[in-house]
Amino acid sequence: MRLRVLALAVLLTGCASGGNTAAPLSTTPDDFPATTAPRPIVLIGDLLQVVDGLRGDDKVDSGLNFTAQHPPTPQPAPVALPDGTRPTLPLIGSSDALNRMPRRTAPTTTSTLVSVEFGTAEFPTDRGPWTLPAWRFTSEAGSVLAWPALEPGAFWKPGEVRPAISTDQATATDRELTVSMPAAPAPCPGDAPARNEAVVQETAGTVTVGVRTIGEVGNCARTLAVTTQPYRVPLAAPLGNRLLVDEQGGVIVVTRP
Repeated sequence: MRLRVLALAVLLTGCASGGNTAAPLSTTPDDFPATTAPRPIVLIGDLLQVVDGLRGDDKVDSGLNFTAQHPPTPQPAPVALPDGTRPTLPLIGSSDALNRMPRRTAPTTTSTLVSVEFGTAEFPTDRGPWTLPAWRFTSEAGSVLAWPALEPGAFWKPGEVRPAISTDQATATDRELTVSMPAAPAPCPGDAPARNEAVVQETAGTVTVGVRTIGEVGNCARTLAVTTQPYRVPLAAPLGNRLLVDEQGGVIVVTRP
């Protein structure tokens, strides 16, 4: 088991008591286009990536002052995607990439970008870290900020995808997932231990996983910590290109063993 501490020295009182409990599975609309070819890239979190950390006084939310010349926009190029395909995709120019970077309304600091080059960078996706074409901006302090060089249409809801919070990444075989999810709470003194079991809901575009608690969860004080354990989750059909999410709609990273 793995202990994930969310806070220290915090007590939970008034924990629910009773028998079997289960949070409702996600009611997020099933709008992921799993059958689209090529499969849209699911980039988790921010599109802006800092390569090897910030230097000097640079901050991600700094204002940006670009002092270099923009190079020509590259021609469409073949791109290896997480679904195993290698389509030829249109690319954006460095000026478009710079304009798409998030800006604070009133930044307290400004980073001066002194150069830009077309290259690649690693981005977090729902199928693990993935290398994509990118515009790499270098600041005066030496920080490198990378922005995807692909058209927004190559991504599913770019900048809006959030990760699952209490669920680690999963592995997938033909018709089975192994997912790390919360274990049952520790029993109150004198109570028999409860247990959690995995629940799953499948649609054409998504697979939603969660847990339900079997047994009594007493009303006693507990520290605010989550213990996770692996669960084997059988599927009615292979995961394929479907999106894996938790009960709150957060995206779970899936890899192959």
